[in-house]
Amino acid sequence: MKRLTQLFPILLAAALQVMPLLRSLFINPATSSSFAFILRWGIGSAAAVGAVDAVSGASATFISSTNFTGTVGTAFTNSVVVSLVGTGNPASTSDGFTLTNLLNTTVHSAFFSNGKTNTVAMPPGLQMVTMSSNNANFVYGSMTGTPTTAGVYHITVTCTSPGNPSVTTNVFFTISGGTATAPSITTQPASLTNLVGATPNFSVTTGGSTPLTYQWYYNTGTILPNATNATLALTNVVASQAGTYFVIITNSVGSVTSTPAALTVWQAPNITNQPVGVTVVAGGSASFSLTAGGIPAPTYQWRLGSAAQSGATAATLSLSNVRASQAGNYTVIITNSAGSITSSIATLTVTNPLPTTLTTSTTTSSANGFQFTFTPIVGLTNTVQTNSALTGGTWATLTNVPPPASATPVTVTDTLGSSNRFYRVLVQP
Repeated sequence: MKRLTQLFPILLAAALQVMPLLRSLFINPATSSSFAFILRWGIGSAAAVGAVDAVSGASATFISSTNFTGTVGTAFTNSVVVSLVGTGNPASTSDGFTLTNLLNTTVHSAFFSNGKTNTVAMPPGLQMVTMSSNNANFVYGSMTGTPTTAGVYHITVTCTSPGNPSVTTNVFFTISGGTATAPSITTQPASLTNLVGATPNFSVTTGGSTPLTYQWYYNTGTILPNATNATLALTNVVASQAGTYFVIITNSVGSVTSTPAALTVWQAPNITNQPVGVTVVAGGSASFSLTAGGIPAPTYQWRLGSAAQSGATAATLSLSNVRASQAGNYTVIITNSAGSITSSIATLTVTNPLPTTLTTSTTTSSANGFQFTFTPIVGLTNTVQTNSALTGGTWATLTNVPPPASATPVTVTDTLGSSNRFYRVLVQP
């Protein structure tokens, strides 16, 4: 019995040297262009080569070199599974990995817990994501990406799980130069036309070695913040965002610039100043006007009631030699490619002019008949009427004076004069 007691530490030490070799599995399909491996580390009792049982309170580090090769521009994928064995706690959200990148004597170290991603300590273009779950006895680490820079990278990976000793291993990545290609554009961004408030998207389809980076620009080169994807999404656009947009795509080999794509922003017509009503004497002039905007520039059509007015297609409607028949309610319909709007009503009121004064010469009659003179109303028909009685009787038309262009006096001769003859001028607006 005493000899067995003396031999027990020796047997235990031997077992600790053998068991991790059974628990650790490395798979490295080096001949594949896409790499996958499962690396199982023991944590807890008999955690690693040279370790002692966790119950004793002592610990040691399991060192094992693992080599992987890849090519710039070729996708790389691998997985790390760390099994929790012995008396330690199961995996939890506090589990995580610490990566230390030993390259050119510079150390980049970062701890990341469940669901977190580390890129700082990984070879350029690669990342590692931690995935662990309560009630499970393992911790996942997923290494994925596309290498962008050739070289040899020495990464130490340390897995930490509360209640269990941490375990570290070394991984070497050898990335060759490969045949990386410069970025190219297979589909250029297309020009767009949208209404104010819309959400236009510009997009580009590219080729070339990944990873590709994108930066969108506005007009002559204004950098658009956070516009770093293959698709540029603009929300709730306003007229001032109209212009040209382009993107520069870059990778480790070079860069390419897209052709500019134009954004046209349409805005429905709007009225800032409505037309107002006017009153004018028949034969005079009247005008209506309004201030309106819209993109593209709108067109105008004035209406009297429901009747469109010929040639009335400007922001201002000018009327000359106004007649009573032109009185009424005027509106204007403003239209562009984005829509239309109708103005408020502006009323035109036409009033009659003051009566015309008739004058006679010293000699009011001659062999040719009775004569008198009056100044006609400009722009209106001046009808001279006669009657044998001042009141009653019938007023007959003696002559019509067509609408004159100026207020030049007109002389009228009545060859059918009689002892009782009355005259008047009727203005017909």
